[in-house]
Amino acid sequence: MPKTAELKTDTKPALREDGTPYNVQLAAVIRRQIADGALQIGDRLPTLKQLVSTYGVSSMTVRHALARLEEEGLISAERGRGTFVTGSPAPDQQVPYQLIRAPGQVGGALSFRVLDSHPARDELSITPEEGEAAAPYQYMKRIFSRSGAPFVMGEYLVESRVHAAIPEGQWATELISTLLFDSKDAALAHVRQTFRVISSTPEEAEMLGIRLHDPVMRVRRIFLDAQKRVVCLAQLVYRTDGVVFDINIDLENRNRLLELGGFPES
Repeated sequence: MPKTAELKTDTKPALREDGTPYNVQLAAVIRRQIADGALQIGDRLPTLKQLVSTYGVSSMTVRHALARLEEEGLISAERGRGTFVTGSPAPDQQVPYQLIRAPGQVGGALSFRVLDSHPARDELSITPEEGEAAAPYQYMKRIFSRSGAPFVMGEYLVESRVHAAIPEGQWATELISTLLFDSKDAALAHVRQTFRVISSTPEEAEMLGIRLHDPVMRVRRIFLDAQKRVVCLAQLVYRTDGVVFDINIDLENRNRLLELGGFPES
């Protein structure tokens, strides 16, 4: 006998009020439950009335959400019996974060094209907390694709001295991180990253093929020399679907363990 998914009714989950249609959000919630195994193939979904009550949306919104999932082959409605889970979403591929592998070394899955390169004109700014800004910089913009689909937009400030020391052709074909790591002129001593989930801008939405205000992951990667001067600032904006953090925690380093756990310094 099929299992019917149970819903907690003590609290009513609130959908976002950011302009994203409720049916899109509700479909994403159910899709995530299926992907995580909370809903398994053969399980019966809650009734239309239960979903309306739980999420505080109209019956039309629920129908549209279920229709989206049925088109994806994840659920199927059976007259007189209910709606059942019939498939699982395709597993997300891991976004490659490795800084030492060039696009040609990952089987063609990752590619990029250069959109712009010119002397910087205040396109990006460096905060005092990130390091001491050098001058001048070269500004570059790239769009990365994975299996033919755009997934990250990158903007860069590279110290002009370092940019001039590396042949122009390499900037058009190699990962910037790779070039900096291999360059003696960059003299890298430290690299740090910050991650923040924000809403997409109109430009980011257009470039990445997503909706305006969809969540994106913004990564600011700071390349410093021994004097804490910023050799390069990379600002990368990732689509959030498919982003995976795969971090090995060093149990021998207590401070690193606390850092990864998100504990503030005391």
